[in-house]
Amino acid sequence: MKPLVVFLVAIVLSCCQVLAADNCTPSHAVILIYHHVSETTPASTSVTPDIFRQHLEFLDHHGFRVMALPEVVETLKSGDDLPDSVVVLTFDDGYESVYTEAFPQLKKRGWPFTVFVCPESISRSRGPVVTWDQLREMSAAGATVANHGLRHEFMNRRRAGEDPKTHRLRLELELKFAQELIIDNHLGHSELLAYPYGEYSPDVQSVVEMLGWTALGQQSGAAGANSDFTCLPRFPMAGQFAALDSFGDKVSCLPLPTNIMMTMDPNLEPESAATEAPTLTLVLETGCLGSSVVNAFASGQGPIPCQWLDRESGFLQIQAPNPLPMGRNRYNVTASVPGTNRWYWFSQVWIVGQEHQH
Repeated sequence: MKPLVVFLVAIVLSCCQVLAADNCTPSHAVILIYHHVSETTPASTSVTPDIFRQHLEFLDHHGFRVMALPEVVETLKSGDDLPDSVVVLTFDDGYESVYTEAFPQLKKRGWPFTVFVCPESISRSRGPVVTWDQLREMSAAGATVANHGLRHEFMNRRRAGEDPKTHRLRLELELKFAQELIIDNHLGHSELLAYPYGEYSPDVQSVVEMLGWTALGQQSGAAGANSDFTCLPRFPMAGQFAALDSFGDKVSCLPLPTNIMMTMDPNLEPESAATEAPTLTLVLETGCLGSSVVNAFASGQGPIPCQWLDRESGFLQIQAPNPLPMGRNRYNVTASVPGTNRWYWFSQVWIVGQEHQH
């Protein structure tokens, strides 16, 4: 059986020229994703109010600038420069603890943030979610309210009887309707989307692109001008991943120096994935890396092999030694930024056996 190979490659003039030194720290921002801010909700989707307070204090004390997501996206898309050390705060699902616990701390600092909501869940009070009135209050204080889909469903999965075209049409109509409900409740028109569960597919991304929106996933790394704006990275903040001892490395990281990133299908067929893990090939700007070692990690497997196919041209191949299990997985790729205590960071999500009819 042929190996699963996914190329992160761009057509590069003059054969993979290296970046100039000042482009090794490109304009970028680190986007964080929170769900619950609570001590009583599942650890896998929660930070405690105390940990959240520590995160904000860290950003404040270390000179980070918290900016609004729409402003950051517009700046990156335009090619203009952002200040160094920009952080964006986002919350998925619109849980009530965002209003009761996070909002008071953010309002006190005057910091902007984004809440991604499923309008049907808000209207029907489905789960411990905020109300439209509470969203309007946060919006008036500087929050952005944005689209998380009409319902909290897997956008990359087709329903029974749907072909790809019907799936795309349904998704388009549902996203537009969700957007109308946000606008009808006087909460702006941000044209931002967060994928529920961080799962997507090329079909889903094509709908986002057709709408002219920007979408965000749940894979880690810094967002830069060369990022895929149909799936911008965000660092999940929950459980062990919210620990303060690694927080500084995450919020100070830079985009991995690659050429223009191509859209990749993260969905893998179970039959193929059961025999071997996917191979990820990156084209890196080795002039920025210097002698830094590139490290890669796979979900549940720890460090995994990296092999230079051609170091001079920057071709690096990464493959986990063991097949990936069913569900969501990631390859995380890091390298130290020469002369600093910062890290280049990139993450590729893999979804095994999840893109199917249900």
